[in-house]
Amino acid sequence: MQLRNLVRHFAGRGGVATKALDGVSLSVAAGEIFGIVGRSGAGKSTLIRCVNLLERPTEGEVRVLGEDLLLLGDRALRERRRSIGMVFQHFNLLSSRTVADNVAFPLEVAGVPQAERKARVAEVLGLVGLAEKADAYPAQLSGGQKQRVGIARALAPRPSILLCDEATSALDPETTHDILGLIRRLRDRLDLTVLLITHEMAVVKEICDRVAVMEAGKVLEEGRVFDVFTRPSHPTTRSFIAGTIGHSVPRGTVARLPAPQPGEEKRLLQVLFAGPNSTRAVISEASRRFGIDLDIISGRIDEIAGEPFGLMALAAYGPSAQLDAATAWFQELGLTVTPLAEVN
Repeated sequence: MQLRNLVRHFAGRGGVATKALDGVSLSVAAGEIFGIVGRSGAGKSTLIRCVNLLERPTEGEVRVLGEDLLLLGDRALRERRRSIGMVFQHFNLLSSRTVADNVAFPLEVAGVPQAERKARVAEVLGLVGLAEKADAYPAQLSGGQKQRVGIARALAPRPSILLCDEATSALDPETTHDILGLIRRLRDRLDLTVLLITHEMAVVKEICDRVAVMEAGKVLEEGRVFDVFTRPSHPTTRSFIAGTIGHSVPRGTVARLPAPQPGEEKRLLQVLFAGPNSTRAVISEASRRFGIDLDIISGRIDEIAGEPFGLMALAAYGPSAQLDAATAWFQELGLTVTPLAEVN
């Protein structure tokens, strides 16, 4: 899937157009889960709705399975849309229909024969773990079960692409975890490509392979989730990530640190441990090697996309030359050292 230079204008007051998308280009590889994250108004919902042309971009290309959808006629576009399923934030289930009938709805619209519809509905309800709820009504379901119905409905026409528009935003954390696990399993089992939008970095951290960060209709940065989380280049990204992996340190903690001894310097550093040296005891080794004091202010060990990393805030005390040498040594080991003032 390729989105090239997408621009989307909306008419504003006084005839002034609002630019919801401002030259967005993204490439999503087959079989990956690609996250788009941003605050409210960033343009992410408009972007995902441009993929199946629920919103038609003012300019640009939307290439799905090798075709630019904007060049297709109505009939060809309807056919192509069957390869793109969509899961919504608020489920959008028909309250007067049973679970089975909700899942069957897109197949009815497509004119699929009744016997084939029935078999497919049973199949996808089994995939999402709701086979026993086929005759229930939406009002009888929990929020997580309603979203599973929404996922089953999106999968019924056998799409190759699944769009998730804030699919877990209305769910509690435990149910969110369950739904994300289900999406990952379905991706693996059905060889789906998933485009997922969210305002929660924790969702991206848990499920996505790559991510793009949006603001004001533009993509600020994109890349592998591990790289974006551990080496964010834009302030907006760093602020998003801070609450998820703890990039900042409370100012009160810093204020309580002792002053350096005469002839010494105090430096506040954040050290990111990733790669082959992520589990090496470098703090104690650096202290011995360079004759400096390294006090851990805060720290954690976590995992992103299956890769381990550690994040520590340090107060380093010692002669300036020795602190420079220790910092250079950390960097030679492939660790990222950032002055804490820049992080906060």
